[in-house]
Parts: sequence; C-alpha cells; structure tokens
Amino acid sequence: MLGDLEPPAIIRKGIKQSDNQDGASCSSKPCPYKGFRRDIVALIGNCVYRRKHVQDEIRSRSGILLLLQQCVTDEDDPYLREWGIWSVRNILEGNEENQKVVAELQLQGSADVPEISALGLRVDIDPKTRRAKLVNVP
Repeated sequence: MLGDLEPPAIIRKGIKQSDNQDGASCSSKPCPYKGFRRDIVALIGNCVYRRKHVQDEIRSRSGILLLLQQCVTDEDDPYLREWGIWSVRNILEGNEENQKVVAELQLQGSADVPEISALGLRVDIDPKTRRAKLVNVP
C-alpha cells in the first residue's frame, strides 16, 4: 500500500525537477488525507517490532528502501520522519539480514531540491569520503 502512494512532498519536488529535465512522469495515488502516509508508516513500524518473520517479509518485498525513503520531513505528513526512523529501527533490530541490506547501500548521488537551489547551494558528493556536503553554486 505504501509503495502505491505518491512519494513524500520533498521527494516529489525532486522528482518533478528531474522529470522536467528528462520529460518523464510519475503515476501514483495521492494520499486520501493529511497524515495518511505517517499512519501507514507508524503501523508498519509497530508491526515489525521484534517480529522477525514480519521483518523478513518486508525485506522480501523490497520494503526496506521504501521505509528509508519515509525518513524525511514532509509538510503533508507531520511526524513522518519520526515514525520513519522508528520503523527503520524496528525493522533492523535483531535482524542481521536486514542490517546487511542497509550496510550494502551505496550513495548514488543527490536529489536536487528547489529549496536548496534557491539558497544558492547544491549538494556535492566528496569523491574520497563518499559523503554529501553543501557547496555554493558558482
């Protein structure tokens, strides 16, 4: 259900900016009410708490990355970030396979967020440390 919804507002903004450059579009369902996404993430976070079989099921359905994407501040979903962090904590607790999936993730780049661009900044990836850093736009 969470995967069928449009992404959080900050991610949508980055996608729209990218789509304007690529000419592609995203088709997903809008949330039926403000806070719906947060409620779904909270439910998932509570369901995976110390339940390895549920944690494994989420991993088998490629849900770990989807939960990580919920760890953002979203104007349409108050406390989404907090519930996202709680859910990720619970899905990783005591589950080495899930921890391995997250440990193997690699930084691929940064999303262009209009608010950062408006400040005259951009996100660069340090080639040595592979960490993100804010730099002034020349």
